[in-house]
Amino acid sequence: MKRALELREPGCRYRLFAVFVLTALAFALLVPGTSFKTSIALAQEPAATFEEEIANGRELLKRRRFEDALKSFKRANDLKGKTSAEAFYLMANAYMGLEAYKTAAQSCDSAAQFAGDNVELQAQAYNLKGVALQKQADVKDIKKLQEAEAALRQAISVKSDFSDAYYNLGFVLMQQNRDPDGAAELKKFLEMAPNDSKVEIARKLIDNPRRAREPFAPEFSLTTAEGEYISLDELKGKVVLLDFWGTWCGPCVASVPALRDLNKKYAKESGFVMIGVSSDGDEDKWKAFTEKEKMVWPQYLDRDHAVQRAFAVRAFPTYVVIDPEGVIRYRAVGASFEKEANLTDAISKAIKRLSKISE
Repeated sequence: MKRALELREPGCRYRLFAVFVLTALAFALLVPGTSFKTSIALAQEPAATFEEEIANGRELLKRRRFEDALKSFKRANDLKGKTSAEAFYLMANAYMGLEAYKTAAQSCDSAAQFAGDNVELQAQAYNLKGVALQKQADVKDIKKLQEAEAALRQAISVKSDFSDAYYNLGFVLMQQNRDPDGAAELKKFLEMAPNDSKVEIARKLIDNPRRAREPFAPEFSLTTAEGEYISLDELKGKVVLLDFWGTWCGPCVASVPALRDLNKKYAKESGFVMIGVSSDGDEDKWKAFTEKEKMVWPQYLDRDHAVQRAFAVRAFPTYVVIDPEGVIRYRAVGASFEKEANLTDAISKAIKRLSKISE
């Protein structure tokens, strides 16, 4: 009771206020660019809990804000003394989004180490590690592919009904040219997950294992400004140039004359198709621009960015050349005289390949 009364005395209140002000000033001094007003808010704001940091990170991950998600997961892990299997696994997912595959694999190891008797999380960690190592291998590094195989087999040993691990294992085995073994694992996947979104891809891999070793174009379809429906299946047997662009993109606009020349050069080639895929938000502006610039080849407004996402386009312009078998033979980002020459060369080689197939 006596202590409670003491806290009400003016001198004590002044001391408490002074401590609060000093704390706020410390924030302002230690964090560059932080105002005194902001620092007071920071001093008052309670620290987020582990659950809040995880939830925030998951939301940022969904929005593809990988750097920010990573920060949330790291803070969550710090709150658990850097021993949270969940935080390490989610950090690995963020690293995958940042294409930091080596670090992702290391985070998966930590997740598996701290998972304890959480079989589900341990299996997911080994599976993701396998995918990270497979990405690192980039088809060519056999040693990394073997490490990926080992990680995926660990995932299956921990959880024998983990369908995703069977799919990834089948893919990795085919990348090692072990097609029968890979097909066997993919068939197990099909039995376990007949309604999975990867079923069609798995079937195509079984039918043509080259798909695991070569960059086949993803499935896509579009309806052009002229009302023509075009899909990857319908383009089979043709050389295709996809031009991802936008009227707002300076280099894209500067490349239009070269693209007109390119279209004119191969106009007599019945086996060549050039398609413009625009990410413009203003349809009227897009139409006016294509008409004014005489962009007479098929044009498509990718309103929902579905084609852009399918080809993982993150910068403009991006050019993709697909051969008659559906394999991506050339990809370039940006515009330059050198890239223009390389693009023309890639198209010419693909057309020659088409001529040999037709003979």
